Amino acid sequence: MMKDLGLAFDRIVVMSNDIDRLGGIGRFMNQMAIEFHSLGIPVEMVGVGPAPVGHLQPMSRPHDIDTTILMSEHNPSDWTVRKFSHKLNPVRRGRYRVHKRLEEEAVSKLRHKFVTWGPRTLILCTQVYGMEYMLKAGYDANDMSMPRVIGQYHGSAAEASNIGDMNRVRKSYTDVDRFICLSSEDAELFQAAGLNNVGWIPNPVAIPEHEAVQRRNVFMSLGRYDSIKSLDYFLRAWDLVNSVLPDWSVELYGEGPERDYLAGIIDDYKIPRATLKGRTDSVGDVLASSRVHVLSSQNEGLPISIVEAGHMGCPSVAFDCAPGVSTLIDDGIDGLIVEQNNLPGLADGMRKIAESPELWSSMSESAVEHASHYLPEQVMRLWVNELLELSS
Repeated sequence: MMKDLGLAFDRIVVMSNDIDRLGGIGRFMNQMAIEFHSLGIPVEMVGVGPAPVGHLQPMSRPHDIDTTILMSEHNPSDWTVRKFSHKLNPVRRGRYRVHKRLEEEAVSKLRHKFVTWGPRTLILCTQVYGMEYMLKAGYDANDMSMPRVIGQYHGSAAEASNIGDMNRVRKSYTDVDRFICLSSEDAELFQAAGLNNVGWIPNPVAIPEHEAVQRRNVFMSLGRYDSIKSLDYFLRAWDLVNSVLPDWSVELYGEGPERDYLAGIIDDYKIPRATLKGRTDSVGDVLASSRVHVLSSQNEGLPISIVEAGHMGCPSVAFDCAPGVSTLIDDGIDGLIVEQNNLPGLADGMRKIAESPELWSSMSESAVEHASHYLPEQVMRLWVNELLELSS
């Protein structure tokens, strides 16, 4: 099929911070590897380091997709030595030495791979951190013996500016062959920020594997227990309406550093029928058995969880935290969009859907239809066009 398409590449590398990490980028990376493999092109997945402890979620893919982790062990936390007190701390200095050893190990392996891969390799670098390691290894976009690169940032342009990533994006991706973000609005903002090689393609999202399960009156979330997801808003919104929805409950699926904080909110406020379910390997079953998906994040790119929920007929109530949210939800038709951090608004949206079986049924059907636009076979047409453009 590769020869039929007329592509100039005989290998595609999908690169990220890590491989098979719990969360949307991990699922995107795996899906892209599968889709490129289906084109008849050899595919390799590369992660800078191992997935964090407790965040590894092995995913299904063809056995002949190679995987490489550049670091032989986890990078230590708190390794920087910037302050005078850090330099006096032998434990901190030890962590710094471990980090430098692992960094050099990763850089050395990448240098060797650049030679092995050569110019007929295309690298899809899905995160800035991975691109920064490629630059440390001597990647030069003007060197025609090097692989070609498509870079990505999976948050919104607003998020990149808010958390200080925009300078990293500009430094890392200005000279690559193409920079692909997730929405037309973000493409305009990244271009305004100084990138001149910008396009946009939504994430491909396959229908999650699932069994036939009974639908339950459950509001659920699917994401990391992390401050960026602000799941405390979800819990506090539920606290406002749980008394009028006695046959409903809340389930939060994921893992992360805010587990104890969220558990404390549930305990301290005595929030009933709210459970931290931890990570799940059965995303499809969870979504198919729930009625409403809630996204209370502070920032997102193009949230895969909204599309996965839509595939399962589970409409979303979401904060308007990124242009990608309004791309994925037709407000009032297949879900509800709530003003950012409007706690009563989030609670009211949850209550509105829960109290109207007719509204839920209509939104459920529309969510399935909307999600179908992001099926891999639809989105990969756009990616093939990009590959053909780079092959010309």
